[in-house]
Amino acid sequence: MHRVFLSLLIVCATACHNNTADDEPTAVPAPSELAITSLEKVEDEDSVLEAHEDIDWKEIEVFQFSKALIDNKVPLHTTLPRFTAALGEADSLVEPNWEYLCGTQFEDNFQYFYKDGSRFELYKDTLYCSEYKLTPGHTVVHAGVTFSSNTTWADVKKHFPRAVQQAENGGYTDMITLRDADVEDNDSSVRFYFENGKLVRIVYFVPC
Repeated sequence: MHRVFLSLLIVCATACHNNTADDEPTAVPAPSELAITSLEKVEDEDSVLEAHEDIDWKEIEVFQFSKALIDNKVPLHTTLPRFTAALGEADSLVEPNWEYLCGTQFEDNFQYFYKDGSRFELYKDTLYCSEYKLTPGHTVVHAGVTFSSNTTWADVKKHFPRAVQQAENGGYTDMITLRDADVEDNDSSVRFYFENGKLVRIVYFVPC
């Protein structure tokens, strides 16, 4: 009888222990902890979105193409006598293909004037650059800043951070687009082209 009583006592004790373990509450984060975690995630997502937002065109930096100087001597928009006096005669003069001509600075008959890989439009004695190639030894100076074939993407980002950011937002690291004038609705723009991280061409872009 004594053994039966002890057996019953052991069974009851075991059952009570199991019930106590099952009834213990599971630890869960406090509401404030959940709120903080969620807020941190939202802030991280917002910062990513802001980095990839489009930049308004009127916020893009201006590069006044016509006033930029070749080798700090002659403007990109100049006269034939002034250009040849400083930089020499054309390497070649080429008649445009009028059938496929589009986005030019002159509407009247003109010739393409080539010098050291750069292209200009020549009408009478007026010479407008349409594409300047940055060859070794030659530079373009704008607002006191000198651009050359050694100018890097990082260098340009210091001077035109918004234009570079806009390009990077689109996944580009080989071209940036700048405004040509302070007038917002101006059709023309200026494009910097890069190869292997170095500036190679500055183009005056006129849409068709």
